[in-house]
Amino acid sequence: MSLSSFCRRGLTALGAAVLALAAVSVPQAGAATPAASTPPRTVTLITGDKVTVTTVEGRPTATVSKPNGTPAGAHIMTVGNDLYVYPDAALPYLASGVLDERLFNVTELLSDGYDDAHSDGTPLIVSYAQGRKQAAPAGARQTRALTSIKGAALTADHDEAAAFWTSFTGGNTAARTGIAKIWLDGKAKATLSDTTTQIGAPEVWQGGNTGQGVDVAVLDTGIDAAHPDFGGRIVASQSFVPGQDVTDRNGHGTHVASTIAGTGAASGGKEQGVAPGAGLHIGKVLNDDGSGQDSWILAGMEWAARDQRAKVISMSLGSGPTDGTDPMSQAVNTLSAETGALFVIAAGNSGPDPYSVSAPGAADAALTVGAVDSADRLASFSSRGPRLGDSAVKPDLTAPGVGVLAARSQYSPEGEGPYVAMNGTSMATPHVAGAAALLANAHPDWTGQQLKDALVSTTKTTQQYSPFAAGTGRLDVATAVRSTLYASGSAFAAVKWPYPASGLVQKDVTYTNNGAEPVTLNLSLKNQGIPAGLFTLTTPHLTVPAHGTATAGVVSHLDLAVDDAGYSSMITATDGNGAVLAHTSIGVSKQSQRVKLSLRAKDPHGAALSGVVVLKDIKRDVVPEVYVVDGSLDVDVRPSTYAGWMYADVPGLDGPHSLGRAVISQPEVDVTQDQTLTFDAAGLRKVAAVTPRPSDNTYLRVDQYRSYGDLHRFVDVYQLEWWIYDSLWATPTRKVTEGSYTFATRWRQVQPALTVGSFDSVVQSWSPKVPEGVGTYPVVYVGSDPATYDVRGKIAVAQRNDAVPPTAQAAAAAKGGAKLLLILNDGYGPLDAWADLPQEEAPALPVASLNTDQGKQLLAISPKLLPLVSHPYPDYIYDLVQHHDGAVPKDPGYRPGTRDLARIDESFRDTKPGDALDIRFDLSADLTWAVGAATTPVPAQSDHTVWVTASPKVKWLSMAAVPDLTQQGSSLSYRAGSTTKETWFAGIQRPRLLGDSALSTPPSRVGDIMSVFGVPGFADSGPHQGIVYDVGAPVTSAFYQGDTLIGEGPDILSVEVAPEPLPYRLVVDTKRDLPNRPYSPSTHTEWGFTSGQADYANLETLPLLQLDYSIATDLSGRAKRHADLAVTASHLPGAVDTGKVSTATLELSYDDGATWRSIGLQRSGAGWRGKLDAPASADYVSMRVTARDDAGNSVSQTIQRAFGVR
Repeated sequence: MSLSSFCRRGLTALGAAVLALAAVSVPQAGAATPAASTPPRTVTLITGDKVTVTTVEGRPTATVSKPNGTPAGAHIMTVGNDLYVYPDAALPYLASGVLDERLFNVTELLSDGYDDAHSDGTPLIVSYAQGRKQAAPAGARQTRALTSIKGAALTADHDEAAAFWTSFTGGNTAARTGIAKIWLDGKAKATLSDTTTQIGAPEVWQGGNTGQGVDVAVLDTGIDAAHPDFGGRIVASQSFVPGQDVTDRNGHGTHVASTIAGTGAASGGKEQGVAPGAGLHIGKVLNDDGSGQDSWILAGMEWAARDQRAKVISMSLGSGPTDGTDPMSQAVNTLSAETGALFVIAAGNSGPDPYSVSAPGAADAALTVGAVDSADRLASFSSRGPRLGDSAVKPDLTAPGVGVLAARSQYSPEGEGPYVAMNGTSMATPHVAGAAALLANAHPDWTGQQLKDALVSTTKTTQQYSPFAAGTGRLDVATAVRSTLYASGSAFAAVKWPYPASGLVQKDVTYTNNGAEPVTLNLSLKNQGIPAGLFTLTTPHLTVPAHGTATAGVVSHLDLAVDDAGYSSMITATDGNGAVLAHTSIGVSKQSQRVKLSLRAKDPHGAALSGVVVLKDIKRDVVPEVYVVDGSLDVDVRPSTYAGWMYADVPGLDGPHSLGRAVISQPEVDVTQDQTLTFDAAGLRKVAAVTPRPSDNTYLRVDQYRSYGDLHRFVDVYQLEWWIYDSLWATPTRKVTEGSYTFATRWRQVQPALTVGSFDSVVQSWSPKVPEGVGTYPVVYVGSDPATYDVRGKIAVAQRNDAVPPTAQAAAAAKGGAKLLLILNDGYGPLDAWADLPQEEAPALPVASLNTDQGKQLLAISPKLLPLVSHPYPDYIYDLVQHHDGAVPKDPGYRPGTRDLARIDESFRDTKPGDALDIRFDLSADLTWAVGAATTPVPAQSDHTVWVTASPKVKWLSMAAVPDLTQQGSSLSYRAGSTTKETWFAGIQRPRLLGDSALSTPPSRVGDIMSVFGVPGFADSGPHQGIVYDVGAPVTSAFYQGDTLIGEGPDILSVEVAPEPLPYRLVVDTKRDLPNRPYSPSTHTEWGFTSGQADYANLETLPLLQLDYSIATDLSGRAKRHADLAVTASHLPGAVDTGKVSTATLELSYDDGATWRSIGLQRSGAGWRGKLDAPASADYVSMRVTARDDAGNSVSQTIQRAFGVR
């Protein structure tokens, strides 16, 4: 990557090449150790925009940019712990339901490994409109057809995402491609002799029924076909995982398959499955890590149901909870109806939380399975219902899923021998699949629905659990096979507003009698835990004729139901002797009342206004609704209190063709009846930062925080494309009375880069820089084609024209020897013609643009000479934040004086000239995520001044980057009027540890586990941490107990240690073999300390001593031969068992360590000071430093060629 590319692309370059920040990590339940330092992770959205995710002091951060690195217009929202990034371009398609929200759930995309480092594209599932051509859009490739959902699986290549988006959105919505909807092709995961007896299988075997002749498909991680228990049982197999055969290297699929149909051969027949006579059809849909894309699973489902004609399809897998309308659940319903197959699917392992049943187990047709232990106690991990969205009754039943012993794959890393015990609804599911095979053997003409009803209505009831937790009860296959009377497994009513006038809803339950005699049933309801009278029966008695059916109605009395709550119960059918013959789970949910909210939008003159409205129910933890409003839109909402705001384009300041962006907020709207909510732009006020010195925006963001008390915090962070809008506007609001509301604005404004005459121009992406200085140049007006004019040494002023694109204009101007090409836009807003082009198409001369109205002014004047004022790198930068709590004020602008701000004098002292990036995050207590790093190119050897907002509410975290090194300091709040000096890439680079930060978590201990989390190897004397992510700069860490090595590794290192206090050493070595990096080619650091057993609940920072240095150097890192060298030793923040630093020593070498000289140290403040005595022949200085405290903690550090001398 060239340096010009590095600086132009900003954070995109950082994310791809150099920004050494810790990635967001979602810890496993119960995990006590934090995520380790890793490079940042960049996700390319299907719009082509890129989201770079890092952590800053334990707080995840996100930066959104266009492909060329400029900030992208996007809404960044947090809902719960998930981060959503909605680019402006995607909002209309989200509002219309064409796009799946998960496509913009950055947390999920990272978790699924769909970031740029781990995937070359975003996998998608699409459905096609009827009659449309089923062709992949440009920038995407079809991986397989999915006829069960009338769609296909596609991959939108990250490098071609912009082309995909253009193809998809071309014409009217998706007219060109025929795509009706796009979902993320997310990832589902595997959901993890006594149990067969528990469900009654041996009784069925005694009758000669082992499931023989029944085809059962197992869609899982594959199978160990060589396991003795599968001899003669595998009928067919196929892998749907790209690049992997059907062999089970995980172990999950083998365990599941043997629970269904294992013969028990490896145990002398003892550990056989539920249906040892069934034939197995093995579809590998989960990879060796136990996860698989939805499209792999869909393809396996179609293969099992259609090609293999399996009667029973077992799926011990799941993604997240859904309402049953996701593609996998839709396919379950479609394939079940089409083929008569029964899909037996795990409920999931997300219990005991309600609404946690996962897809595809959320499907109506699925037989969804929870887990119990050997005593029929519900497993704590078993996912509970009701179903997300409509509160339908799920799961359908339970089965043994705790401590289940089944076949072990020889390739599995877990356990040993032929069998292994596992827990999970994954283990419960194959019990039910095997039971379905036994039942299908007894009734070969039954459909999947009949098998499901029979199994669900004949379970052993577990009265202590509601149907939402355990369905009808625990599987009892012996009763299912033996019984001649069955009932509907469940009956559920989802009642939407408006309700029936009667207030009553009836659902029928069907009873089937396969016996030769009529059966009279006594019907009763279990009303425990629900309002009395909520459910009633149309009859207490029912006679079912021989070989016939009869129905009874269950009536829900809606006046007794609370809005948006689910209720469940059970109908029990007994004979005249009181024996239970069947039972049915029943349920009802009542949608809350809806009222019509009429959204109206007016521009400053009262005419219709178009824009995007974000509407959030602040009293509920729900994802906000996004609407596209073109003047007016009526929506149905539940009565509640809402926060709403509209984002709309309005006229700008630079004439009728300029654009401003308006934020029209209504942070508190009580909606109790049909009413109108108006977003009126008549009261707009300018939101601008007026700085003491002239400056231009390079980063602009609006944050709105809304919460209801301490609940349901909602954050909408809107990052504007500042080069499109010349102004930001907001409407004043009343102060909220419920909860909290904050309106905040973040600016980075810098010294204007290029002023042409009296106009601030927009320098085009990838443009070469106009040299620093002031000059006056002749002007030539070239129309749309500079090729026909004499432009040598002049400013060529060209009109933008579709017939001659800007790239052609630039080529012609460069060929003619023009000093500058100035393009006058012919549309709205400014022009950046190279914004979406690759660097390979960069112009060969400096190019800038004026907007349409500026261009008209220039043409009206038609000067023959134009002055240019160029500052390609700024001498000053303003980083500003303003928060308004409770309301948007009448004057939302910000006009700080110099005395109101804090001054930071920054020096960049890299060892070689070139480009660097000045980066600064603002950290607010209101944000769970830190969003958006303002980034400005600066010379790698230069000085400039940064002015920042001084407020205790705002912390600033500074970073700096060059193409092979990123450094970061501590987050700080600044005092108004203060001056701080900060030097980046200063000499004496070596490993340095801080407290929790973006680059590292300090070495720590929890219980008997001692860990180091990636030591930043190249800190400077700033002091800043620094990391190089390059094979040419390895960092290795090792723990010793005394002289015994107990663990070594390149990054994350955790070792188990004895509980008693013992002496330890942490040893870190770095090497850096990179071009043009003469200093610190290798370092060796040893920390000595004593550690005993630590708290198991909290990380304890180890008592390590940190060495810091200070020496004056020139821009290239060279010191004077007799310069003073300062040494300071301190403990890591929060460290335990520390003492007072007592001694330090310093040795220097001027011949790369061949000889060493001891340097006398004198106390100086909190540290020591020594003086160099470099001979005239020396070019470099190596260092060997030690320090110790009175508690016995020590550090020694050797740095080869720490700095140069002059």
